[in-house]
Amino acid sequence: MHALNPLSKILLILIVFFGLVACGGGGGGSDTTAPQVSTTTPVDGAVDVDLDINPSVTFNEDMLGTSISDVEFTLEQGRTGVTATVQFDGASNIATLEPAATLALATPYTASLSAEIADLSGNPLEAFSWGFTTRDGQWQAAELIESDNNDASHPQIAIDSAGNALAVWQQSNGTATDIWANRFTPAGGWGTAGVIDNGMDDASRPQIAVDSAGNALAVWYQSDGTVTDIWANRFTPADGWLGAEMIDSAPGNAISAQIAFDNAGNALAVWYQDDGTQDSIWANRFTPTGGWDSTNAVMIGAGLGNARSAQIAIDDSGNALAVWEESDGTRFNIRANRFTPTGGWGTAELIETDDLAGAFGARIAIDNAGNALAVWFQDDSTQFNIWANRFTPADGWGSAEMIEADTGDAEVPQIAFDNNGNALAVWEQDDGTRYNIRANRFTPTDGWGVAELIETDNAGDATAAQIVIDNSGNALAVWKQRDGTRSNIWANRFTGSWGSAELIETDDSGGADVAQIAIDSTGNAVAVWRQADGTRNNIWANRFE
Repeated sequence: MHALNPLSKILLILIVFFGLVACGGGGGGSDTTAPQVSTTTPVDGAVDVDLDINPSVTFNEDMLGTSISDVEFTLEQGRTGVTATVQFDGASNIATLEPAATLALATPYTASLSAEIADLSGNPLEAFSWGFTTRDGQWQAAELIESDNNDASHPQIAIDSAGNALAVWQQSNGTATDIWANRFTPAGGWGTAGVIDNGMDDASRPQIAVDSAGNALAVWYQSDGTVTDIWANRFTPADGWLGAEMIDSAPGNAISAQIAFDNAGNALAVWYQDDGTQDSIWANRFTPTGGWDSTNAVMIGAGLGNARSAQIAIDDSGNALAVWEESDGTRFNIRANRFTPTGGWGTAELIETDDLAGAFGARIAIDNAGNALAVWFQDDSTQFNIWANRFTPADGWGSAEMIEADTGDAEVPQIAFDNNGNALAVWEQDDGTRYNIRANRFTPTDGWGVAELIETDNAGDATAAQIVIDNSGNALAVWKQRDGTRSNIWANRFTGSWGSAELIETDDSGGADVAQIAIDSTGNAVAVWRQADGTRNNIWANRFE
């Protein structure tokens, strides 16, 4: 065997050395230890977390930055992913998740890291997650949102996903009544109120709806000196109010329009109209490209007898359900009709079959998947009770059921849905001494629960409750309540259970009533109401944030 020269010996020694290192021999070894999360911000289980939090993790060793992205590091609100970007600082080994929008109020979030994240040696992280819950909101100070010196009444409110709100109401000009509006933005607060009707004769009972982009439609009924017609005005964030137009085409008085928007900006309005023989339910549709078809409003009721008090709700795909009360010649019944973008309106159908006495005041709410719940109050010949029926796209309407079993008249229900198909209904109910506000919750798995009292002030009647729910299932109810001297506006908060009722206005110069409320996707809400100052009625508002 030939002897190795000195240079060859050195090369051989180096080859053996590095070979041993590579295979873990020679008493050394490569990094085979999985990286770990050292700390999280916020900590696991944290509550009352700020809405502008950027969740972050610190790793215990140097990490491969290219393995950490918004695919591997995610944030979820329930089962819904939160849009966010990820920043990784290699010097500190901190990864930070930056949500694209402010987080929602009183909402549990889960942050997750996948096993695709690795250290510099390629060792994967064991999948890791932690949770926290954001802070809740609170009511701010009530404020006047119009400054005209004539009576104002019947306010309504709608809000978009970014928290911009539009309020509308009717207000006397000294001769007739006009429709007024004011806009709220989170950055600028309330603007200046202005008239949005056509300036003709009396205009009354406005309603408003807004889509996710902040475009809005207001509808109302207005006299031309002979009959009342349904009018509408459209608002866009870029151009403001675009001008009033008439949207009904049948002769006879048209009254009490309601409106709903889908996510694509299409809208449906419903109302009742006198055809010379009886009042019937009519509808018209708005599309962003075609506007209103004022020559093609359609009757959607059964046509059996006088019909009134139509309500409408629309899902994300543009499918809608309208409900109303309609006489069969003996009593009022609750009927419904469904609209689909491809098939238009269907055939009106009866959704309750109790024939003891009349059924009134139907309200409807719908979730993103098109499931709906209708509620109403119904006479059993002894007292009024609250009833409900559920609609699913697969099975249609189910069987009506009573959702409260208390003694005393129960009337004027309202209902709202969250994104997961859970609903809350509220109503006023007489306990033999006074009216109180009660509520019941529906879940897809368990159905209706047990009705419960959500206010305990016994100084006077509590009536006219309204309810809204955000995407997390948190809700707010508002109502008017007598204190023995005047009516005040009260509210209660639901976050898995009801809290304590609280007064949300403190102006004691006159009574406050007809409260309305709207809520955005993150749980911020705006309530509006009418309040007397000793001389006239004004429109006030308060924000929950």
